[in-house]
Amino acid sequence: MGRDTEILGGSKHFVKTSWFLVRSAGKGGDWDPLVRLYWKPLYFYLRRKGLDNEAAKDVVQDFIASLIERRAIEKADPARGRFRTFLLAALNHFLTDRKRREGRQKRGGGAPVLSLDFARGEREYGIEPEGGETPERLACRAWARELLDQCLLELDGDPAQIAALRMRLQGADYRQICEHTRLTEPAAHLAVHRLGKTFGEILGGRLRELCGDPGEFEAELGEFMDLIA
Repeated sequence: MGRDTEILGGSKHFVKTSWFLVRSAGKGGDWDPLVRLYWKPLYFYLRRKGLDNEAAKDVVQDFIASLIERRAIEKADPARGRFRTFLLAALNHFLTDRKRREGRQKRGGGAPVLSLDFARGEREYGIEPEGGETPERLACRAWARELLDQCLLELDGDPAQIAALRMRLQGADYRQICEHTRLTEPAAHLAVHRLGKTFGEILGGRLRELCGDPGEFEAELGEFMDLIA
């Protein structure tokens, strides 16, 4: 993978946040950041497990609504591993309980309304190669790509320059980048260098929010880079 930019700039110092996003949502805070980051990995996981499009949509929406209503997220413990591992385990338990019920239960008026772009999710799932990856690995890759997209959206730059950074992070060489973006090679190098520093700061902040322990940060960063390649 091409890494001619320091991916975290000078911001490698870890500030412990104790799963800030998770704890915030568990105490009645905003669920939206967590939902936006994790719904698609859950959907990909279910599709790879064999559920069809409509069934996977229903399960994801019901599962997230159940987490919110039952405050099940408070059971997540950073000492037991990554939050996405907790989510997949909780989803499997939810599927088991769901199969025990007869028919689909309708939720009451207090259930949260979730606005999720399942049409886009299905299109993205449709281009995934069949077989070869476990549902767990596919879910982790979907998580990493969604995090990448969210971080890139925060950058202030020309679309071609941001595309150059995305391609470089995903392992493209500069010849490929220039052919795709129509940037000159010096312009592509400059864009990757300039935007890469800002991207690293944004990504570092987001990963810190998701890590439960300072010692996990480097491993999480390494796995993220491997998953987006």
